[in-house]
Amino acid sequence: MSENDAVREPTAPSVELISVRADNPGPMTLEGTNSYVVRDGDQTWVIDPGPKDPEHLAELLMTCGDTRPMGVLVTHHHLDHAAGAATLARQFAARSGTEVPLWAADQSAVPGSRPLPSTLVGDLGTVAHVIHLSGHTSDSVGVLVDGGRMLTGDTLLGGSSTVIVPDDGGSLGEYLQSLSILRAMAIDGRIGSIHPGHGVAYDSPLDALEAIETALAHRRERIEQVRRARTAGVLTLDRLLRTVYGTELPPALEEAARWNLRATLEHLAEEG
Repeated sequence: MSENDAVREPTAPSVELISVRADNPGPMTLEGTNSYVVRDGDQTWVIDPGPKDPEHLAELLMTCGDTRPMGVLVTHHHLDHAAGAATLARQFAARSGTEVPLWAADQSAVPGSRPLPSTLVGDLGTVAHVIHLSGHTSDSVGVLVDGGRMLTGDTLLGGSSTVIVPDDGGSLGEYLQSLSILRAMAIDGRIGSIHPGHGVAYDSPLDALEAIETALAHRRERIEQVRRARTAGVLTLDRLLRTVYGTELPPALEEAARWNLRATLEHLAEEG
């Protein structure tokens, strides 16, 4: 953040946000997938139901209690976020006796889903806005919950950098644009905290802005590392992996590193 940037505090929230972590830890999922229950009065929405794990889905149902389910939304189609979505929507419908919509940006990848709304609206008014944040995947979105709480899916993680998979619609150029959108929203006071799909939350406006700027700086540094390596004659992906990441990269993260390098090479090619 520059000296001229000012972070404005968001308004106090009137909508409850509850995080429920799935028991699916791993190199790519960190401590596990963070599912979110948004509650406004006697109405609830679930964002990213996570894997198709009966215990996790049961915990989400218990967290929603006897409230009226209004919808299930996935931030992108990856299975650690979306695999349980259709099952949860059916469980909600069976319990409430009414159809409960399932929303996704890529309906072909999330069976039974319908196009995303621009807002989530309940009896008491708008509870959240849906923000398109492509880059991690082409269908990635964020959900800005009342009070400035941004659910980022995998666009921004808590304690780790995300993966961009070109074969899955990922784009480094689009990812940098999405981070710039988040940065502008944080500076403008529209984001007061960040709640990622994996990892810990950034619970203050300054922490949220710092996380966004750290992610931007990390990507720009990687771009320059790859650019310098290519200029020095490093041409193969294997050599590039060793040059950029060194010899201490854990084997479990090697595939993700290769994806990110491919995304960076494609970005450099697009820049000419």
